Amino acid sequence: MDSFSFKPFVLPALLLCQAPAHAADSPVLAPATPWKVDYAKEECRLLRTFGTGENAVTMRLARGSGVQSFDMVIAGTKVPRLGDEVKVTMKLEPQGTLAEFDGYSMGVPNRPEKFIRWYDGSPEILAGITDDQQVRLLADKKLDVVMRWSDGKAALAALQTCHDDLLKSWGANIAEIRALKVQPQPIGSPGRWATNADYPMREMHREIQGTVTFQLKLDATGAVENCLILLSSDSAVLDEQSCKLMRQRAKFKPARDANDKPVTSFYVNRIRWQIPK
Repeated sequence: MDSFSFKPFVLPALLLCQAPAHAADSPVLAPATPWKVDYAKEECRLLRTFGTGENAVTMRLARGSGVQSFDMVIAGTKVPRLGDEVKVTMKLEPQGTLAEFDGYSMGVPNRPEKFIRWYDGSPEILAGITDDQQVRLLADKKLDVVMRWSDGKAALAALQTCHDDLLKSWGANIAEIRALKVQPQPIGSPGRWATNADYPMREMHREIQGTVTFQLKLDATGAVENCLILLSSDSAVLDEQSCKLMRQRAKFKPARDANDKPVTSFYVNRIRWQIPK
């Protein structure tokens, strides 16, 4: 989305199932560097390079505003250029569980590397990661990368700690969010809650862009009770427009506590306002 037109929420459907073995096995890339957790302003990033020489790939997995989502990038000289829209399959081996995401592919200016990236993936598949895990990425019959995530479970735990600290620093009620038995579930597609047609005309003409991270307080019926800006876009107009749209359009199935009773809850996400190209 850094180079795409405005796409407020991209929450691809998750497919989690048992899959047949791939026809041709790719070499397993061993870790070439230690895991690194990067505490950035708007997200926490987990980075590692696998393989050496021209076969090396660098993986970055990030947790940002979404409580239940992650972003991922895989980059390397042998990563194929696949176009602006690509279906990426992430598969755990030997478990055989997999998830499919909507991503995109780009080159790196003035460098031989290319990368494939996807946003707002459900972290459900990450729950199955072990400390000696093979992670396979497949796309368009051209990408087939297998990485050995040694100490992967511990690395994801460190990323989770960073992410919780980040949300707390923004004022998110992370303890209450984690205590719920069932998180609030959006009704319909959140991608329809804000569209290009909602871009404030003055800001569009002035090419003002930004990302708004917000927290919604939901009542026991799932209705939006309040919208709080956690991280501003540096544009009061875009911030206000984001909360206005969420109050008008966001609908949820209510969260449930340990006794399966509907309760008040919080929902954290973001809108990326980018000028349509």
